[in-house]
Amino acid sequence: MAKFTIVDEADMAPAEAYPAPFASVHGTVSARRISPDAHSTWLIVADLGDGAAISWPGCHGDEGVYVVSGALDIDSRVCPADGCIIVESNVVTRAVALGATRVVHVGPYDPAPPTDGIYGPPSDRDHGVHVIGAGGWFASGSRERVVARWFADSTCATCRISFFHVARADALVRDLPHTHTQDEIIYVLEGSVIIGRHEYGPGHALCIPANVRYSVTTGPGGMAFVNYRRDVSTQAYGQAKAPELEGGLARGGTAVCDFITAS
Repeated sequence: MAKFTIVDEADMAPAEAYPAPFASVHGTVSARRISPDAHSTWLIVADLGDGAAISWPGCHGDEGVYVVSGALDIDSRVCPADGCIIVESNVVTRAVALGATRVVHVGPYDPAPPTDGIYGPPSDRDHGVHVIGAGGWFASGSRERVVARWFADSTCATCRISFFHVARADALVRDLPHTHTQDEIIYVLEGSVIIGRHEYGPGHALCIPANVRYSVTTGPGGMAFVNYRRDVSTQAYGQAKAPELEGGLARGGTAVCDFITAS
C-alpha cells in the first residue's frame, strides 16, 4: 500500500534517460523523478536546454507541464513562466524549450483516463493540448486565504486531470486536518510548508495517498506550490465541516480562461 512519502529533490541524482513512463526528451536535459514507485502518479523536475523537446507518443494519460522559468513552444503557442500545458491522453505532440527552461512535469502511470469519478469518463474524441497562461483557467481561494490558479480542474469534456498552483503570503496558517479522495502530489516552489514538526522548502514533493488525513501549515515566509491529481477529488474534514468538491468553480472561484493562442 502506498504511504505518505516526502521526497527531497536534492537527494535524487539526475536520471540517465528522461524518467517519464511515456514521454521522452530530445536535446539537453537534466531531470529527476521525485515521486515514489508505489504512488499511482509521478512528478518530474527537469531543466531543459534551449531547443530541447519533450515528445509524447500516441499512448499516455492526461499530463501537465508547469513552466517554472523560461518558456515552451507547442504548436506555435508559447507557454510563459508560471503558465502550464495540459496534454490530453493519447495526443501525439512535442513542446520545445525557448532558452533554458525549468519545468515540473506530472502524469499518471496508467495511460487510460479515469472513468469512475464524479464527472464520469472524458470524451474519447477531439483530444488536444491546452496552453494556459499565468492567470490559469480558473481562480479561487478567497475563502481559504490563498490564491489558487487552476490550470485544469477535471471539468473539461476531454480530460480529467486536476493541476493547480496555490500561494499564501500569511505565515503560520494551519489548514484543518483533511483527506482527499484522490492520490495527490504537492511540489513546493517557494517558501515552505510545515507537516507535523518538520518544515519543507522548495524542491520537496509531498506524495499523499487518497484518504490519508493530514494538515499543512504555511511556513514563516509564506508558500507556493503546485498540486496534481489524476481526477476530481472531494475534500473531507471529519466532523469539523461538510465534505467539499474540489475545483475552480466548485470552490467559489471564477473562470479566467487565460488560454494562449498561436502567435
